[in-house]
Amino acid sequence: MNVHVIHNTAKNGIEIVFSNPIEKQLIAFLQKLGFKNFFKDETKWYADYHLAYVRFANDLKKAIESDTDWSAIPIVPSFEASELFIEKLKFCIVEIRFKKKEYFIKDGYLVFENYKRIATIIAERFALKHFGTRFDSITIYPRNYKTKAKDLFDLGAIIGLDAKGQFLPVELPHSLWEYTTDHEDESINEDSTEVITVDKTHKFNNTGILENQPDFDKLLILEVIDELVSIEQTTKVTDTRLIQTLITEIEEASTIMLNELRLDKLKHIIRLYKEWFEDFPNCFKASVAIAIRPLIVFTNESFEIKSFATNLVFSKYQVDNVLVPLYVHECFQKGSIPLQHIPKLKIEFPYLFKVTIETLHKLSEFELFELSQLKNYSDLGININCRDLNRYWQINGFDNLEKLGYSTDLQYPYVSLIKGYVSVKTLEQILDDNKQSYRWLYLIQNFRPIADLAKGIDIIDRKIKKLAEKLADFKKGKSLLDISYTELVKKRKNTQEKINALFESKKCIEIYIENMLSKQLEQSEFIDTDVATNEPKIPKFYFDSFAAGMSLLYYKHKKPTLSQIESLSTLKKVPNKEALGEAIELSAIDHFRSVYRHANENYVWIDGMRHFWENLQFDRSFTNDKERFEHCQILPLPIAMMIARYLQMNEATSIFDPTAGSGNLLVGANQRVTHANELCKLKRKSLKFSNFNEITNYDPTSPYPKEMHKSFDVVVCNPPFIKSTKTKNEKLDIIEQHLDNAYFMADTFQVQRLISALALLTMKDDGKAVLVVNTHIVFDEKGRIKHKREFLNWLYMHYTIRDIINLDTSIITKDENKKQKKMLILIDGRKIKPSYNTPTKENQPHLADVIGSFYDLWERFKRNQLPSIDVFIEQLKIALGQKN
Repeated sequence: MNVHVIHNTAKNGIEIVFSNPIEKQLIAFLQKLGFKNFFKDETKWYADYHLAYVRFANDLKKAIESDTDWSAIPIVPSFEASELFIEKLKFCIVEIRFKKKEYFIKDGYLVFENYKRIATIIAERFALKHFGTRFDSITIYPRNYKTKAKDLFDLGAIIGLDAKGQFLPVELPHSLWEYTTDHEDESINEDSTEVITVDKTHKFNNTGILENQPDFDKLLILEVIDELVSIEQTTKVTDTRLIQTLITEIEEASTIMLNELRLDKLKHIIRLYKEWFEDFPNCFKASVAIAIRPLIVFTNESFEIKSFATNLVFSKYQVDNVLVPLYVHECFQKGSIPLQHIPKLKIEFPYLFKVTIETLHKLSEFELFELSQLKNYSDLGININCRDLNRYWQINGFDNLEKLGYSTDLQYPYVSLIKGYVSVKTLEQILDDNKQSYRWLYLIQNFRPIADLAKGIDIIDRKIKKLAEKLADFKKGKSLLDISYTELVKKRKNTQEKINALFESKKCIEIYIENMLSKQLEQSEFIDTDVATNEPKIPKFYFDSFAAGMSLLYYKHKKPTLSQIESLSTLKKVPNKEALGEAIELSAIDHFRSVYRHANENYVWIDGMRHFWENLQFDRSFTNDKERFEHCQILPLPIAMMIARYLQMNEATSIFDPTAGSGNLLVGANQRVTHANELCKLKRKSLKFSNFNEITNYDPTSPYPKEMHKSFDVVVCNPPFIKSTKTKNEKLDIIEQHLDNAYFMADTFQVQRLISALALLTMKDDGKAVLVVNTHIVFDEKGRIKHKREFLNWLYMHYTIRDIINLDTSIITKDENKKQKKMLILIDGRKIKPSYNTPTKENQPHLADVIGSFYDLWERFKRNQLPSIDVFIEQLKIALGQKN
């Protein structure tokens, strides 16, 4: 028999191809080891390109072609015994259970192999060699047990093999010596094919593999683990901690013997997966979903997501912000498959190439979607044609689109995979295109729904701006030196056509948004809710409908007029001016979040935010000076969004704002991990509308519950001007217990400082924070900080202050008659040991600089995102330069 071993570089796999059928015992061994056969063809097998698999495949080829015993092939761990590989999780911990007289005992060992099936076989062979028929069973522990692994490493309890495939000596405990096969007459004849029975549930065969009665639930779990490990090993993403954690959790479940407990653990894992879903990288989000789907079905857990937003990257361009079906493999997400990729797909997805018109109905909607990305079916050997497939889509199309998680609204905008946002069409336009013979296939192969419509408009705006600049250069004749006049005219024409097409695409999206919001406004209902007598009575749904109406105006890039606001307020039955003011504030935050939270960080992003704040955001009126004063303390939304980007709020795992207000400072935060605290009941309703994970009304001048201390990655605080109800003695007690001699905060006029200091207690030691303070850094004649020196001394003593940024009036308020001073204190962790290092004019003169534009502010934030050492070196250069 001939054996071919092939390295499939496209799939990063190892393949074994036998010229003749192989014996059942070898089939069972390959399956146990983790190999899989090609669609019921038991002469073709494949596995990941993993060192242990590669060694075995080559050794198997030699053994079969030389007609020697393949069962004697050693299975060798893929990694050397090293603490480095413990840190990299390239190990398994095995616990061997064997019978000692009338009871069972266990002994733990370390195998430097991260594939569980390979580690299991190595451990079983080791156990057979050392303990013979006393060997009972093996348990493989998850790879997150680093401490236990290091203990076993120090003890030398490592299962390894030498160059000849013999087990390396292991120093067994003295109590086990008498039970090893070296001290007993009973041993296993490796050449014998006789099966030796140990008990009713275990037996050994001549391959040295322990065979258990089949536990199909456990086999299912192992299959899922294998799939996830394969994804982890082959992905190009550097940060694989999330998928490693998921694998570890499932591995833990596989070690649970009781079915009920194991099922509970699996249900817990599925719930974790739901929470983590958005955090998985898009490049393997679908693969993970496909791998874990059998567990979702097995546990009867619900998972409603059918599609997700991603960016599709092609060789020369990419199409951002599109929806792809969740359970469709990545290679089918980009539309029609090039012919050169077909051979690989035939190996990986053989079931697609065996479909006929009679079996078409057996495909799931996701498999049908994959099949539809192929072309020239008869040339590919598929017994189906485009006409039949298109007709099947015509009959079942809208049902299948819904099952795929796609919109079936005929006016919904779909973007072209070939032309990108230059060609955005409604579903109706695509299906009514008379130029296409097979319109449903044309849709499935060439278009994807836009995921976030607001983001789609933002993408188009950026493209228009870029092309407009290019067109202006063409019109000025800047390219005449490089190309002929005729070619220049042609380029100008093409560019203008693209701009016109982009405007049409934008109009397509805006019309859908306008129709959608109009329907939402018509369908809104209002129900009065019971609230305290001193709080404004707010209809239950007024926030939703009023925000929808305001969004409709903002999406048209028009500033709402007072008459429009009053008309909308009357239509939506907003109960009073206080509620109306809050609704106006919330509408701006909600729209700003949807447009700019996920936008790319560039000057277009900054310019768009500035334009919204200066020209579009409605300037609400106030009934008294107190309201006006309170409102002027709120930071403009562009600054709040920059703070969010600097703190990486969208990726943080826990965020806290102790005085959240309407959620202004949290405009760029991931709502799922954000804790917003606010005393005002009306503003808490705004926070609830924004779907923050936890909303509380703790007193910000009191210590927070113990479980909140040092628990947040990110803290932001813009404390309002409020009076504390506490006496000075009560505040002194709080300071003595929590704030290390900051007795100045007990003063009546230090409430804002007290709020900020208590908020920082909730930050983790390595967390980040931004505080807003109503002053500027000014140095006195001695070069010391002039204002709020006590507070800043205390902050610098206990926290690592990354920077302090003074904000000019021009970027804080639009009222030219008002002068305001605010500064942002950027905190980068808590000091282990308190130490004084308050800056002076000599060593940090830049702290007195005042930032007067959003562009300069973002540059300052970006500089502070660099490693701290760079900032320190820059500051040192400034200080040395001044001395010289």
